[in-house]
Amino acid sequence: LDIPDPNIIVRSSDQVNFPIRKSLLAMSSPFFKDLLSLPQPPDDELVDGLPVIQLSESADLLNSLISLLYLIPPVIPGSYEKVFALLAACQKYDMESVQSIIRAGIKLGTFPAPVEAEAFRACAIAGSMGLAPEWENAARLTSSLPMTFESLGEQLRSFKGRALCDLLRYRKRGNKV
Repeated sequence: LDIPDPNIIVRSSDQVNFPIRKSLLAMSSPFFKDLLSLPQPPDDELVDGLPVIQLSESADLLNSLISLLYLIPPVIPGSYEKVFALLAACQKYDMESVQSIIRAGIKLGTFPAPVEAEAFRACAIAGSMGLAPEWENAARLTSSLPMTFESLGEQLRSFKGRALCDLLRYRKRGNKV
């Protein structure tokens, strides 16, 4: 990304720097608006004279996220797992408008979505990330599939905590949340 007149650096977990505009970050997220309004300690790291915000997301994910903030073609993740991670980051940083853009892109087929064969794994991933709409869509995809240990196979390992029980309850209720 080549952003004109950046005034802050967003750094990924894998140490890639993204120079961007504070104002756009603040407008897109109440989380960042609050964070950027706090006074910065004088000993904070600077890169090319710009303050640095270290985030826990990867460079690929931040590249997609930042591309959605600017009026440029978005960087679309290559798999539904990465789309879910992008949605989870938007949820984490309270970026509702960006989440809406991604969810609309999923419905239009612009962003990858799970297919029936991946439904159980997608359900487990969406559940672990707290993505209720994606969990329900994936759970709905499982309705025509058998739910046995044999049919789940290795996908069974993807489920955490009560996620498998929640899916079973959902299916027993006739696909109603």
